[in-house]
Order: sequence, then structure tokens, then C-alpha cells
Amino acid sequence: MSYSPIDFSDVKSYIFLAIIAVIAVVACFFGYKLLNAIPAKWLCDYDEEPDEAVLGIRYTYKKSGILSSALFAVISAGGFIAYGYSLYTIFIFLIGYILLLITLSDGKFTIIPDQFVIALAVVALGFGIYDLMTGQIFIKQWWSILLGAACGGGTLLLINFISILVFKRIGMGFGDVKMMFAIGAIFGFPRVFIVLLTSVIVAFVYVVFLVIKKVFTKDEEVMYFPFGPFICVASVCNLLFVNQIDTLISMYINLITG
Repeated sequence: MSYSPIDFSDVKSYIFLAIIAVIAVVACFFGYKLLNAIPAKWLCDYDEEPDEAVLGIRYTYKKSGILSSALFAVISAGGFIAYGYSLYTIFIFLIGYILLLITLSDGKFTIIPDQFVIALAVVALGFGIYDLMTGQIFIKQWWSILLGAACGGGTLLLINFISILVFKRIGMGFGDVKMMFAIGAIFGFPRVFIVLLTSVIVAFVYVVFLVIKKVFTKDEEVMYFPFGPFICVASVCNLLFVNQIDTLISMYINLITG
């Protein structure tokens, strides 16, 4: 095993924990700057021209920025707590940062820039190779990286095909499809399906929240939301809580099999 959780009896660990949290907050602040600086065309579909919404200042670092910084600090610190002084911690920081940018972009403009997906794919490949050569937490065989990517993106492509065939409309954005190829390379086969299932669960919880909110506020707004942020949340959860999730799955299997 090439990693170990941090020792809370060691003062040095708390210092590193604080440093990582501060770096995460600063990185998140500059992430907002980055999202305002990228070309407007990145935030449009291929056949669209930029409109006023993606020109000029797109994100303001106020309440949402503070919340994003706090969440990213928790994620980064969680990576250090789970994996200690190892490259896993750095990889989780990088993956979490790219997923944060994707969440902000998809959440506001329902678009996942290809440039972010490419960056995620590069980091995912590095993470998969490192995991294979060291801890094998997610990747047990080299082909698991390729098969995980194919299953991740392929599953959403299949959903799209069925949706077009039955409902005559696209079921998933192709940004989600491309992102799942990269996510699949991180987790490999068959864990990529656990990530997809977690995404659906997180999305379901959010839908329940929207339904309750609509009942009490009499909000007539159409409940449409992008799926990308839920994939991002599920990915982070599976990175940080892989052992706990495996335990829950084992308990469930034991329960249904008697």
C-alpha cells in the first residue's frame, strides 16, 4: 500500500491540513477568475454564437464563491485525511478542482467546455496509471482504465440512443458523455457503474428537494437541471469514501442474499 491515513496525534499533520485548506480556498478564488477569463465560445454549443450571458463578468465571488471555497477546502482536506502524504492527495486536489470548474460551468450555463474535459482526461489517465502501479484502490488491471472509460461514456450514449428512439429528444448532454469517459478512466471497470449509480441517487435526492420546495413555495418554474454536477459530486464521494461505499455495498449484498 502506497498511502496511509494521517496520524491525528502528529501536529505536523494539522499544519499540512491547514495549508491544504488555504491553498484550496485560494485556488477556488482564482477558479472564478479563470471562468471569467476563458473565451466566451467555450461556454456555447458548437453551433451557437456567444450571447450577453457569457460576455463580460459571468461569475461574482460572493456567497456562491465563499460556499464553493469552503466545499473545495473540505474536499481537499478530505483527500489528505484519507490518503495522507501521497500523490493520491495531489491527484484528488487536481481532479476536485477540475470538477469544481465543470460544476460551476454546467450549473450556470448548462455547458461543459471540452477544454475542461480534456484536462480531466489527462489527469484521469495519470491517476489511473499511478493507482495501478501503487495502491490499486480503483484500477486492478491496465485494461480497467480503458474499459471503465468505454463503459462510462458508453452508458450515457446508450441512454441518449434510447431517449432519441423513444422520446425523440436527447436524454443526456454530450458534455456529460465526454466527461464520463474521463471519469471512467479514473475509477475503471466495474467501479464506474457505482459512480453512475451514486450520481442517480444524488440527483434523486435533489429532485425530492425541488418537489418539496415547489409544494411549499408554489413555484411554477420548470424543474430542469444539468446532470453534470451530480456526476461531479458522485465522483468526489467515491474518491473520498471508497472504503465506506464498499462496506455499504457488501452489507446490502449480504442482506439480499441472506
